[in-house]
Amino acid sequence: MILEAILLGASTGTYCSMYCGPVLIPFLCGTENPGYKRNAGLTGAFLAARLVTYFILGAVFAGLGYLVNDYIDPVFARKLSLFAYIFSGLILLCNSLGVRFPWGCSHNGCKVQKLRRIGNDWVTAVIAGLAVGLHICPPLWTAMTRSIFGGHGLPGLFYFVFFYIGTLPFFIPLLGIPFFTKRVGIIRKISRIAQFFISIYFIYFLGLQPLIFG
Repeated sequence: MILEAILLGASTGTYCSMYCGPVLIPFLCGTENPGYKRNAGLTGAFLAARLVTYFILGAVFAGLGYLVNDYIDPVFARKLSLFAYIFSGLILLCNSLGVRFPWGCSHNGCKVQKLRRIGNDWVTAVIAGLAVGLHICPPLWTAMTRSIFGGHGLPGLFYFVFFYIGTLPFFIPLLGIPFFTKRVGIIRKISRIAQFFISIYFIYFLGLQPLIFG
């Protein structure tokens, strides 16, 4: 069961990296304080948030009775992806323009004691991870179905966790980003500009345009 979950996750790893890469790479390359520990933390926050979205969607779909078979309706999956693009685009746009969440914070943290560890980059990582989690692929849908109806409680939860672990090796190369951004400072500026244009592309061309005009 564990091996099946990991292999199923590995089979969807390219799908995950295809949707996460355009969000994560320019974001991680554009952070003002590049460092291996911070880069790993931001990547972990993004991936953890994506996992939270999967758990929420699994619970909601199960409650609504959507998980009736192993295959997701492609039209339904596409509609979810449109919102994923819009939300991801909005958070990238805010990050590229330097909008602070909560307002008044800097990349080093917030002046408010309780929010000191929360800065723009961390909020961006979490919200972007939550948004990207709306992309549902067939293997993910199958994992949701098997974890909820085939695992009977805790084993089902572990099935989904190991499925998720199977997708993670594709993100390991991202841990080496500080090696380049520390040595070539212009990469951060280019990445900020890239974030802006990618956000516009996500919001309008991949999100609003197909949502409004079909």
